[in-house]
Amino acid sequence: MTPTLTLRIAELELDAAVLRHRLLHIPLALQEDCGLWASHRTIGRQALTLFRAVRQETRDSGDEDECDQALCRIEAAYQLVHDAIQSLSVLALADLPTRH
Repeated sequence: MTPTLTLRIAELELDAAVLRHRLLHIPLALQEDCGLWASHRTIGRQALTLFRAVRQETRDSGDEDECDQALCRIEAAYQLVHDAIQSLSVLALADLPTRH
């Protein structure tokens, strides 16, 4: 795999970890103002772009093992953010006040 592609995957992993931290530590009411949901969409696009780039490179080089490892890293980074959003939604729904 090219060093540039490896660097882009590492950057995605870092971005995902930072976004996860921000999602779990910034109050829900302030998250839209902070652009967190836009960041989530950006990470999703980056992950998809990297999946495609890794698959293309695999077709060119034929190194399936390295490809699988790279795809697992990309998926794990995206899953980190997804799990944070899922946890946040569970907490938000659990704390909803009831109206009578």
